Amino acid sequence: MAYEFSEKELADINEKLPPQYAALKDKYPVSIANAADDWDTPPYPEGYVPQSIDIYYQEHDALGPGLTIEDGKIGSIQFNNWVNDSDVIGVEIDSSWAYIQVEGRVILNRIGGAVLPNVLQSPELLLKATIAKIQR
Repeated sequence: MAYEFSEKELADINEKLPPQYAALKDKYPVSIANAADDWDTPPYPEGYVPQSIDIYYQEHDALGPGLTIEDGKIGSIQFNNWVNDSDVIGVEIDSSWAYIQVEGRVILNRIGGAVLPNVLQSPELLLKATIAKIQR
């Protein structure tokens, strides 16, 4: 099923995004619309501590985020959502798009001074937290 843009989404994409990003709208409509939606939102200030972080690995992820972090701890992991060769990575911080990467190109990066939890900064900690979550 093809994604249908609203008039506002199309206007935002065409007015806000650089042409090389707007050109990706037919191949990655959800990601490009999300990028346009938060394009004018300033980066997070220095020392900002997110309450929730959702990480998406697919363009049309009907099952929700692949990884959810709540108050610095892993809240949920959806292994069936993880795609090793995904063309899209999206990070939502406190219900606002903070980072969107498409085909290896960073389309949106508003992370700024947000303090990311250790679980995101260390693959070892992520693995340990994942194993602990599975064993519960």
